[in-house]
Amino acid sequence: MKLIKIISVLLVALLAFSCSSNDDGVEIYKFNKDNLTGTYNITAFKSKKVKQAKVEGFDITTTTVSTGDTFNMTANFDSNNVVTFNGSYRVLEVITQNDGRMENAYIIVRDNETSPYTVNTTTNELTIEGRKFKVNNFSATGFKLNLEETTVEENGDTTVYTEEWVYKK
Repeated sequence: MKLIKIISVLLVALLAFSCSSNDDGVEIYKFNKDNLTGTYNITAFKSKKVKQAKVEGFDITTTTVSTGDTFNMTANFDSNNVVTFNGSYRVLEVITQNDGRMENAYIIVRDNETSPYTVNTTTNELTIEGRKFKVNNFSATGFKLNLEETTVEENGDTTVYTEEWVYKK
């Protein structure tokens, strides 16, 4: 009888410790076209452009930060590689250069505008309107798109541009 109790305790212990940490019932939601297909609310946008130029021997840095708000915008990714944007949002643009600062606000309206898109699951990239975005935090409830571009002109002027969008289901 004592042997049965010991074997039972060992079996229970073995079962308890044999469960893997990824056996918690949570599936990984992979970035692919099937999982992307659907309608999302666009809830955030922010971009930053930093241009460094030489003017008459002086280094000038101009920084433009654009932040979206007041979103009423959707993006519908269909299964035929077409995304439809519909709605509007406001952008506040702040431009700084040396001690100067200028602000500008404007409204973006997209009235059922369509564009092709492509999904690259190997690199986690989504190309929309010819622009290649890195997909981050992809889940059943949404994702973030990030873009970073650096350009150097023939005269040595440099521009670094970053952009982030948040899509929610």
